[in-house]
Amino acid sequence: MAALLYLPFGSLRSARLTRRDGEREDRPAGGRLMSELQLWDDNPTTDDLLGFTSIVETVVAALQSASLDPVTIGINAPWGGGKSTVLGLLKSALEGEDGYRVIRLDPWEFDDQFDVRGAVVGEVLQDLLTAYPEEQEKLEGPVKGLLERISWARVAASMARGQLVAQTAELVKAFTPQPREDAKNLAGFRSEFAKLLQGLGSLKRLVVLVDDLDRCLPDAVMATLEAIKLFLSVKKVAFVLAADQEMVRESIAVSLDATGRGDQFALRYLEKIVQLPLSLPRISTDEAGAFIALLLSQRRCEQEDHYRQLVTHAQQRRALGRSPVLADMQELPWVPDAVTLGLASRFAAGLAAHRSGSPRSIKRFLNAFALRTRIAERHGINIDPSVIAKLMLLEDSHAKDFETLVRLQEAQRVELLERWQAWGRDEQKDKPAEVTEDSKEWAASDPDLTTAPIGPYLSLAASLVSLTAAASLTQQQLTWVGDLASASEPHRRDAQVEIVAALIADQQAVVDALVQRARRESETDPLAESLAHIAIHTPQLRPAVAQGLWEIRKYLGPGAIVDMDNSGVEELQALIPRLAKATDIEPATQEIAQVTVERKS
Repeated sequence: MAALLYLPFGSLRSARLTRRDGEREDRPAGGRLMSELQLWDDNPTTDDLLGFTSIVETVVAALQSASLDPVTIGINAPWGGGKSTVLGLLKSALEGEDGYRVIRLDPWEFDDQFDVRGAVVGEVLQDLLTAYPEEQEKLEGPVKGLLERISWARVAASMARGQLVAQTAELVKAFTPQPREDAKNLAGFRSEFAKLLQGLGSLKRLVVLVDDLDRCLPDAVMATLEAIKLFLSVKKVAFVLAADQEMVRESIAVSLDATGRGDQFALRYLEKIVQLPLSLPRISTDEAGAFIALLLSQRRCEQEDHYRQLVTHAQQRRALGRSPVLADMQELPWVPDAVTLGLASRFAAGLAAHRSGSPRSIKRFLNAFALRTRIAERHGINIDPSVIAKLMLLEDSHAKDFETLVRLQEAQRVELLERWQAWGRDEQKDKPAEVTEDSKEWAASDPDLTTAPIGPYLSLAASLVSLTAAASLTQQQLTWVGDLASASEPHRRDAQVEIVAALIADQQAVVDALVQRARRESETDPLAESLAHIAIHTPQLRPAVAQGLWEIRKYLGPGAIVDMDNSGVEELQALIPRLAKATDIEPATQEIAQVTVERKS
């Protein structure tokens, strides 16, 4: 975690903002000093703020078990669920163990994507050379021999792909079956690698941590797993794979499509490789509140050792099974104030209702909140941060209700909020007809909006591209969304080709973001065309695309009807008769829908 600048969340009192070079202050047009901006990067934290210590201790115990040798351990969680943080904590824990050598690999970042299998093996071998300089003379020969086997395998693979066409005697020889002991044959690699490790008397366990496997293309996933199972899984070696296992299975199935063995084989294949699967727990609302409070406290606490004591206190209460973890803090030299704890609690409750509860999604929402607060200040909107937080949660999780609130005049808005909040708090039985059923928990939460001056903020928020939606996307997903909604046909076409080749999880995230973006676009035909393109090429997402297009029907132009009709997708074509009868869409769009229905009848 890297907090860049600090935003005082307790109030909007003026705070001096000085650049890191100390040259100037940041002032809005009106001259009022701006509060500092606190943002968190997307890197795994080196502090255990989420109680992952029990997972790390379990993995360490498994690695120390003599009965599990070799072993492959799987750390399973969705993207952003804390897997990389667990690997970092595990690496720190093992580096203090005598006889343990830890290597961290990220196949997603390998330059050599042609031969990921060889790259994985090569990384391990090269690390051994540098890790044991005192045994360099004993290691150099065997390692060089093993690397030569990998090199010859790459030569053969290159010729098979037509990337090498010069048929020299040596290259032809690479395709000739060789004895197992031959230096150019991979068949003997595993036994030679085992001998190499047994010769290292000081090595008790070589632990290879593999991160981001679920980000790799299907062939790279298979190549990494092959390297583990076929070549490196020998005595003294352990692998820890951090990945979303569902995505890994999907990649295996895609890679093996030509074999016709399908999803069931993918499941068995992964079970054969991973002997000890562990899943990271979903973050509870209480844990999310503690996590947010610790994030906010990091820069507010001026002394590093005081902050460490706060983190240790939370860890100790977790270990004892006590909740909430940020309680009984009277003996600590520094504690977060009531405003920080209250804001963290409200964030956690709101996010729990509609998000995965992952550390990454929490950080990104906090970043979006900080940005929205800064934008509001720049426009001279003086509003309590907790009010902004509540409105952002409404915008992000109940978009229709947020739009209803935006469209109303101030007197109507206050009247609706009074009925809405009374219903949410069970002070009134009947739900307001203007809002959705699932907004009740939001309406019941603090703060009370009926007396807050929210009009200027709502007008500002309605004019912005949803920061909260953007905060939940990766940079690649954001790029796809921008290009898929672009008026530039070349950009749109290129992005359409890329997105349908991406993982289903990526496509789903992009579909959701495009639907949200449509509510703020003046021209939605390019966006609707891209949604139809995804539906054509990804059958699994057809219901989601159809539902999304129906939700944004009032924003659709006539071109969207044409794209639905030409798509050949039953779910999209079924929308056209409904749109022909809809009364809340653009007249020109409805007319095209009616003409299309008449033409087909």
